[in-house]
Amino acid sequence: MRSTLTPPDVEPIRVWKSLDGSVPIFDDPTLRIKMLPWRSRPETNLEVTIFRVETGQITESDVEVAVTLAKMKVLTEKQIRVLYQDKFEKAHKLASRLRFLQQIGWFDGWYMESDYNGREYVWSIGIAARNYLGFVMGMKDLPNPISLAQNIPHYLTICAVNELRIQLLQKGIIKEEDFILYPHLAPNEENPLALVKMNTPMGSVVMYVERLQQTKKPLRFMKYKLNQYADWIARVGHLPSPFPSDIPPIMLWSCGTEQAVREIVGSLNRLPEEMIHLFLIDEHMHDAKQAFFIAEKGEEAGRVTLKQFVFDFFED
Repeated sequence: MRSTLTPPDVEPIRVWKSLDGSVPIFDDPTLRIKMLPWRSRPETNLEVTIFRVETGQITESDVEVAVTLAKMKVLTEKQIRVLYQDKFEKAHKLASRLRFLQQIGWFDGWYMESDYNGREYVWSIGIAARNYLGFVMGMKDLPNPISLAQNIPHYLTICAVNELRIQLLQKGIIKEEDFILYPHLAPNEENPLALVKMNTPMGSVVMYVERLQQTKKPLRFMKYKLNQYADWIARVGHLPSPFPSDIPPIMLWSCGTEQAVREIVGSLNRLPEEMIHLFLIDEHMHDAKQAFFIAEKGEEAGRVTLKQFVFDFFED
């Protein structure tokens, strides 16, 4: 099914804005998403796709980008450009290539527009790439293009956490296998959106990553997650992790703005002390080193103080 214009689930009373008055694109409640159309329905038969790869119509670089998209689920065009700037030195060449591949079913694409942000494009693997990666290259757990297209607004949360993933990869703080989307940590338990292991001079730092979206009832969602994780800790003594670490996993809450953190945390009775809490804020993600914060609740109701938390091992 081809998705068309997709409105936000819930229109908030007001928009949470950055300090400069802008609205981070991944937490923009006015965002409208539309799937890029085909000029004609593409031929995604596996034999046709193999022929295109063997004859160079689909290049090694195209396959490499598809593998990355399969692992990261969805990326913005800007994120792909950052990852492959050595292969596509000029932005228009990457843009043209992505659109050609979209027309033959190798990729699926959407464009996003809003009242606060300029147009941006989002990409995932298409049916042709999924068939090739699965049947020819033997990759497992591939995104389902049809399911993804039907729920593309949800996947923007993945674009947001992938921004952290990309910067950590580029800084050499993680390896590809150190960032897991939708980890299955234990049966019948609440699992996070992502799990990440940062490799530091002091040892491994493991983080549970959750996303708080202003159109997704963030306060209710955070309370639910906090209760689930607190119960888990009460039963087994800690949050489990497949990565060995000398310190318990940190709860990392990804949010759009400082304003969002203040309003959400200010509405909580408390932040459970059984867990270490950090907040990763989109408005500071031009450099992830500057984007981590601690939120401290004041004695006055609703008052929250944010303090920047800097990991010393991050390189400038």
